[in-house]
Amino acid sequence: MKPLLWTTLIASIVFTGCSKTEEAKTVVNESQYKVKDVATLQTRFEQLNGKLATDFKKFKQTESMAFAQQLPLDVNNLKTLNMHLVASTSLKPTKLAYCDLMNGYFTEMYRLGHYNLQLLKDVKLPNAGNENLQTNFSSSDQFYDFILNRYTTYRQVQQIMGYGCNLKEALR
Repeated sequence: MKPLLWTTLIASIVFTGCSKTEEAKTVVNESQYKVKDVATLQTRFEQLNGKLATDFKKFKQTESMAFAQQLPLDVNNLKTLNMHLVASTSLKPTKLAYCDLMNGYFTEMYRLGHYNLQLLKDVKLPNAGNENLQTNFSSSDQFYDFILNRYTTYRQVQQIMGYGCNLKEALR
């Protein structure tokens, strides 16, 4: 009886490990993001920033114990994101909610720019300096590098929080 049990167990592990799992690919409706002119694109970026400010304020109120201070997030300078840290001692659901909020914002930002690449040369993102936005929004990898290394302090926030938000996967 024991050899049959062991054989069944090993076979199930092998078959499970060898089975191909399909990753769910997010289907994006480009028409939601396409705009006709630079003014509309600029307005959409501003609306997105306004939504982040509102959502972040609500999040801070809901999860007030996770934050040392309640100052509003300056969405026009995301290099100050590290001033709005979720404490490393916060529970995992709070960290997940933070990641969902920020990754959702960056994903929307990426899609808005990516589907309007030709208009980005005339768009002004706050504190983007002399960045080549067309290059930064051309692929998810370029955008990931732009967000984590030059436009925000999101990488530092994750390090201090002690929890990675996996922006790269969110952008796919």
